[in-house]
Amino acid sequence: MAENRKRPKPVPPKPPKRKREYSLFNWLNKFLPLDKVFGEKLPGQEERLPVKYFYYFGWVIILLVAYERIGFQSEDYVRKSIKLKKEVDDLKAEYTSIHAEYERAGKQSVVVEKVQAEGLVENLTPPKKIILKEDEE
Repeated sequence: MAENRKRPKPVPPKPPKRKREYSLFNWLNKFLPLDKVFGEKLPGQEERLPVKYFYYFGWVIILLVAYERIGFQSEDYVRKSIKLKKEVDDLKAEYTSIHAEYERAGKQSVVVEKVQAEGLVENLTPPKKIILKEDEE
């Protein structure tokens, strides 16, 4: 008696390779006469750049534009950082001068001069400590 076996599924044939269509090129060709520069080489005509290189040129141009943009952004960043560094240095100098004035105004000699204008004088005798005894119960 014969064995039951699964039949192999038929493999559908692969579709034939289509020649790549350059839709972007066709769309641009409506507005610009690019087929004069990027055209297929035809017998009896001068050699032209093949359409298949059009996308590579596009990628190179996009990469160059991105490279330039990154360069401009980095230069702008450096300019801003230099400007901010100068501003921080100015603020630090201003803080130092204000802090020095504040520290000087708190000294005893400066306070005495300001208070003498109002008629107060500095006490030359040291203060005495008063001690109270609590009642013991």
